[in-house]
Amino acid sequence: MATRDLVISFKYIVLFCPLLCLVSAINLQELGTYRPRSTQHTIITAPSTNISVSPSIVTPGKGVALYKLATNNGATCILLKTDALVEVKFKAHGIEESGDAYIPEKTVVGGNCQEEDSATMTITWSEYVLYWKFAKTPGGERWYVNNIELTVGTSIPAYHNIRAHGSHFKLVHNQMLFPTPVGKSYSCDESIVQLVSKDAEGKAQGLSGTLYLRAFQLQPFMYKGSNFGQPFECNAQLGFRDETAPIAVGSTLAIAVLMTVTGYGVFRSDGSSAENAFEVENC
Repeated sequence: MATRDLVISFKYIVLFCPLLCLVSAINLQELGTYRPRSTQHTIITAPSTNISVSPSIVTPGKGVALYKLATNNGATCILLKTDALVEVKFKAHGIEESGDAYIPEKTVVGGNCQEEDSATMTITWSEYVLYWKFAKTPGGERWYVNNIELTVGTSIPAYHNIRAHGSHFKLVHNQMLFPTPVGKSYSCDESIVQLVSKDAEGKAQGLSGTLYLRAFQLQPFMYKGSNFGQPFECNAQLGFRDETAPIAVGSTLAIAVLMTVTGYGVFRSDGSSAENAFEVENC
């Protein structure tokens, strides 16, 4: 009886495992959407050196802004193209509040491109400063973003209730983002970067932020030409994760089949033993 119950259990496992695998194989991208930009311009910044800044030159475009940082000899070192929105959330008097702002077409762009394996870029507008830091992997084969900081002034009406040290608060993301082969640009229809507060007072207020990057393309460490290199699509990186789903499904099914075959073998073995014992008793 125990063996029969075991075999029945294996049968239920075989029926249940494929359903579980199909559910787990569904890949839901946690990408939000946001309202489109109403204005339509493109930014091209004048050359900038070291930490100095320069105003933007605005020309008609298609709603996506281009932010450019150049060295003192005019060579383009960083290009960033996007239609971007920053959103800040916090709690005041027990109530969750929020504010947001588009990164406008007309900004001030600055940064530093003098180092071979590191670079920075700042985009400044109103009471906002968006700071990017870039680095290369050991060997210099890939570049990546290793730090993003958003500094916001509390003088903005939406943030009057935020308690901060001084007149600004800062949100950061300090983990690797967008690893891309050197010489290529990272490209994605929509990317989302979560920002957090490292300040104890900010954490107590539930202070956090989100950087939405639509029609996003980015490339540091250029120095050759003034246009983006060959795009490295974000889907290429997702593909590595997507391939784990069929592998997991196949492995689970193989285990289920193996368990069923083993259970059937045990059942046959016990059945044969019982028949032999019955024959011996009759003799």
